[in-house]
Amino acid sequence: MSKRYDVVIVGSGVAGALCAWKLSQLGSYRVVILEAGDNAVTHAQRVLFQNVMDSQGNRGDMYAPYLNLASRFFAPVAENAQLELEDQRDKGKEKYYDYTPESKHAFKAGYNRMVGGSTWSWRGNCPRFLPSDFRLKSAFGVGRDWPIDYNELEPWYCEAEWELGVSGNHQELDGVFGAFRSRPFPMPGIPLTYSDEQVKKRIDGVSVLDTQVRVVTTPQARNSKFFDGRPACEGESNCIPLCPIQAKYDATTHLRRLLQKPDVELRTAAVVTQLERHANGSVDAVRYIDGHEKKEHTVHGTVVVLAAHAIETPKILLMSNNLANRSGQVGRNLMDHVQFELIASFPEPIHPFRGPQSVTGLEDFRDGEFRRDRSGFRMTIGNDGWGRTGSPAAVIGQHVDAGTYGSALPDAVAADITRMIRLSFSTEMLADPNNCIDLSPKKDELGIPRPRFTFDIGRYSEGGLRHGLSVATALFQKMDATIPPAPIAKPLDNAQTGRMNWNTAAHIMGTCVMGDNPADSVVDRWGKAHDVSNLWIVGSSIFATSATSNPTITIAALALRTAAAIDREMFRNR
Repeated sequence: MSKRYDVVIVGSGVAGALCAWKLSQLGSYRVVILEAGDNAVTHAQRVLFQNVMDSQGNRGDMYAPYLNLASRFFAPVAENAQLELEDQRDKGKEKYYDYTPESKHAFKAGYNRMVGGSTWSWRGNCPRFLPSDFRLKSAFGVGRDWPIDYNELEPWYCEAEWELGVSGNHQELDGVFGAFRSRPFPMPGIPLTYSDEQVKKRIDGVSVLDTQVRVVTTPQARNSKFFDGRPACEGESNCIPLCPIQAKYDATTHLRRLLQKPDVELRTAAVVTQLERHANGSVDAVRYIDGHEKKEHTVHGTVVVLAAHAIETPKILLMSNNLANRSGQVGRNLMDHVQFELIASFPEPIHPFRGPQSVTGLEDFRDGEFRRDRSGFRMTIGNDGWGRTGSPAAVIGQHVDAGTYGSALPDAVAADITRMIRLSFSTEMLADPNNCIDLSPKKDELGIPRPRFTFDIGRYSEGGLRHGLSVATALFQKMDATIPPAPIAKPLDNAQTGRMNWNTAAHIMGTCVMGDNPADSVVDRWGKAHDVSNLWIVGSSIFATSATSNPTITIAALALRTAAAIDREMFRNR
């Protein structure tokens, strides 16, 4: 099968879908999207996913609704990535990620290889980067700088917020650490839950460790009213792993629009294996294996866009004879938001699990001179009880194990579950070229190398985690909330193993960083590969810093901006 297109896009997540959508608005381009996953984008598909999830116990698992997909076998993902390194590596419980002997930590972040990508199972939080996040090296002497600044990206943030349908309160966030907003959000923020209202009463405006805190509504790609054909949030507290009514944005929103256009084609179960170069140095062909037929196919395009996530994108480049890697930075500077959560029992019932899993947060610890020595962090106020630390089912189990039976059990359970509260904090990582992904000698079902990691969260992030724990502890004291003893509430430092207990926000960034200098970056300020004239990259792989905000709205803004650059440079100016 061979056909020439104007644009070949690899990946159908938020970056690929938005890039394709923007191009479709700028010209009548023949576009094909190649996606390794294989699922529908219809409401019926969503219902099927919900039925699968409802038959399972662990609804918090980001893979839970999608376990019946045939594409899990030819487009595998790291379903056990949150295990510790020795479990993944020595006990062989992770079947996709691999590690070098030099790896100090597990890379715990996972992702979905599906039509629509990880937006099926994300939480929907959409805070912007701060101005200082783009100039970390200049401002604080650590990490890297971006070749662009906040001012340049700000109009694209506005467009991205409209495309994703972000709800938020303009006045609360306009000007936070210099991050001005030129336009309001498309719709008001999600209303505070009863839980949020009670927490806000106790800590809004108080001073904690010399910092005054302000409880603000988190901007979210979740409808607070009917918008863009999607309903308002019904508060099912089920954002991860699936919004059953699509009040939360996912990339199928734009994919459905695109599939109505005769010039746009979506090929699923298309696992890309290699980009081939023409004699003139440009990318001439994209080779992929049909996951069902196990046959190889090729498509040709004037422009090729890699939107295959920050792990699969460098993997494809490395499999393509080290393509676009004159700098040696392909696969390097891997980042995540490592995080920790502290749980407590509120002094009175606050009735969590009514509304989204989180509505509010604290922006106050994201920036400051401390970033010379340790990371900043953004703090989330949970509305999902004890989050990952302990589900309601686990609380019930603890009472049963303690011998609470009969009529005493419902009262004990109700007293505990109605007062559950958590504070989580996600820290930034520095772009370190020693944190990297390369090709494992181990292969997947199609004979494609698995990703192999060398990873260390680093002292910078560890410092942020420790300060975050101190802040969370002080905030719970202000609330008169009771932190349960270990092992219910995990200590940050594990005395038995000598390591830190931390988790992941599953925000995978870096590996194809953006920069002006071709000697130390993979793409330029527009997302075009320095070494290949018609190869462009969108998504979080081009991030030069991780900042402390969820990456999706920045991914979306950059993807829209890159699509406009492709239209201008590759087609209009020729």
